[in-house]
Amino acid sequence: MRYWQYLLITVISVFCTSSLADSIPDAPSISVTGSAELEVTPDQVIIKFHASAIEPSGTLAKSRVDQQVSTLLANLKKAGFNSEKLESADLYIRAEYDYQKDKRTLLGIRATRDLTYLLTDINKVSHFLDALLSANIDSIEPLQYGLQSPDAWQLKVRLMAVDDSMEKGSVLAQAYKSELGKIYSVNYQDSYSRPVMMRTMQSEMAATTYQIKKIKLSDRVQAVFLLKP
Repeated sequence: MRYWQYLLITVISVFCTSSLADSIPDAPSISVTGSAELEVTPDQVIIKFHASAIEPSGTLAKSRVDQQVSTLLANLKKAGFNSEKLESADLYIRAEYDYQKDKRTLLGIRATRDLTYLLTDINKVSHFLDALLSANIDSIEPLQYGLQSPDAWQLKVRLMAVDDSMEKGSVLAQAYKSELGKIYSVNYQDSYSRPVMMRTMQSEMAATTYQIKKIKLSDRVQAVFLLKP
């Protein structure tokens, strides 16, 4: 058993030494880490809300929800929004009860339809919320701000990190009375995930009280440059 443990440790040591040797050239070189951050103003917002009503029967509750959605579609069209972008989930119905001690009392039947709208003009958020409230829809989830082209923005910040590595390498080389040469190796681990959408605004807040926060993107890259003799 000890023989195999020794053999395993030896193999790991050789592998690590080999990997380290591959990343460091047998010549004068400099290793730097380039990093970059970028704050981007969101250019889209996902608005999720619920048309809901409670009535003595499921038929009446469904009718009220349908009326809310119909009024909303009319409001959106009147305000200049594309009503075809409105995504609607299936209607679901459930009984609601009031519990007092050991007694259960039926309050009514609630019908709810979940709706989602992708708005690509964040300057019109307040107008969209007005259309919702005019349709008696006040169950609005926190707004989710995001980017229409997150991959393009992440590529931009990645290239900024590359430029930062080259600038750092050049400055350090000059400080050591040398000159930056060609790139020898690059170590990059893609830890990028789509930026978390910023959430803001509670449903009871007025349309003019929300604030749009910028989305922060970051990236980093490790590079080894040769030094000119």
